[in-house]
Amino acid sequence: MSTDLQKINLSLVSHTNVGKTTLARTLLGRDIGEVGDRSHVTTEPEDYVLLRAPDDSQLILWDTPGFGDSVRLANRLKGRSNPIGWFTSEIWDRLTDRSLWLNQQAIKHVRDISNVILYLVNASESPEAVPYVKSEMEILSWINKPVIVLLNQMGEVRPPEQEKAEVQVWKDFLSSYPFVKEVMPLDAFARCWVQEYELWKQIENCLPDNEKAAFASLHTAWVRQKTAVYSSSIDAMAAYLVKVTNDKELLQSQSLIDRLRAIGRTFGFIKKDINGAMKDAQVSLSTRAADGLCSLTQKLIEINGLEGKGTKNEILRRVREGWETQESVDPKASALIGAVAGGAMTGLAADIATGGLSLGLGALGGAIVGAVGGAGVAAAYNIKKGSKENIITWSPEATKGFVIETVLLYLAVAHFGRGRGEWESSECPAFWKDLTQKVLDEQKVDFKEIKEKAQNADQLRGEYSRILNAVLKEIFKDLYNVSI
Repeated sequence: MSTDLQKINLSLVSHTNVGKTTLARTLLGRDIGEVGDRSHVTTEPEDYVLLRAPDDSQLILWDTPGFGDSVRLANRLKGRSNPIGWFTSEIWDRLTDRSLWLNQQAIKHVRDISNVILYLVNASESPEAVPYVKSEMEILSWINKPVIVLLNQMGEVRPPEQEKAEVQVWKDFLSSYPFVKEVMPLDAFARCWVQEYELWKQIENCLPDNEKAAFASLHTAWVRQKTAVYSSSIDAMAAYLVKVTNDKELLQSQSLIDRLRAIGRTFGFIKKDINGAMKDAQVSLSTRAADGLCSLTQKLIEINGLEGKGTKNEILRRVREGWETQESVDPKASALIGAVAGGAMTGLAADIATGGLSLGLGALGGAIVGAVGGAGVAAAYNIKKGSKENIITWSPEATKGFVIETVLLYLAVAHFGRGRGEWESSECPAFWKDLTQKVLDEQKVDFKEIKEKAQNADQLRGEYSRILNAVLKEIFKDLYNVSI
């Protein structure tokens, strides 16, 4: 092993074509090596600086050739202690089976340089059904370094209890190998960056005391780096929420006839669609919200160091509930409408559905709620709002929907593994939305009060940042038992 205490060497090893280079790309945050669906894409160990601390400590990640014929490789390593075995490994294989010889050279390198070994397995198969795992355990035993087993190719994201059950299957299978210090999920395609907190913790547990000082410095640098990216993401999301929830459209005051028709639509007496001006305003707000979400997606991709072209050719399905209108109501007309409604009508609603928006962002749906009541209510609205025109804007309930959607977008980005190439959005797991809704409800946020109390956009942005941060921290704690 290297005696340089300022360097911590991690070696990624696995059976061939399981995804080492893909995971290396994800951990490094940049494209390295070659990724291909064939054996022996990587032919020699390649080192990359994963992290460098201010005190010049370095975390080095080694991408190694995949184990090909694991049974033969294990036998070769066992036989190296005798002259015939050494000759077969070093001379004969070099001339007749270069792939096997390269594997042996790579294993020797891993043994000589590594502080900790990261062994990647294909979790889509059960450990009992994969014959090469036992042979590779023999190889890792020969290397005689602490091993952290990483479960790759775990499929679609599932609830934590299901993932824990799968991890436990591998833990039970590998429990007889003392050099295996931990088994944990870290999918090259669907890992979340907060899972790397646990990886750092397990790496530290594998190191001797004389190497922990350098590792502590590296860990501090890593946390600082990730925290900066996370904070920038929160800031971008909060800025988007301020812009979209402050958006509004001005309308001309409706005539008494228009209001009576609206009430008729509310109670189902009139089937005719809402007036053109109102519908145009809804479409304008929806389109700007869609454009804003598209821009936010691209911004998060850039902040988090991912490739991609935003939401081009993607569909982000969004459901809107709760348009809000602030009406400049004629007191006399309002009083008459109140009488027609029997004095019980404090608002009117008209369901809408607008589709065919640009950027392939799908349909937006919602309800328009009008503040139409008695003459006193109308006058109070005019004085409070100080407006001479009707305003249509997003309601507090819609704001809550925007927050949920923004959190789900961030979770999609945060779980993206760079190894798959350009970023593409995908359908969020249903339990993500349920969990986000639950956590946000527990925060007991009054979006109407927050908006009314905010004296300017900066204050509102700060409130949204606080909410997003609180929600995401609880989600990460629930999903991964990690506090950030």
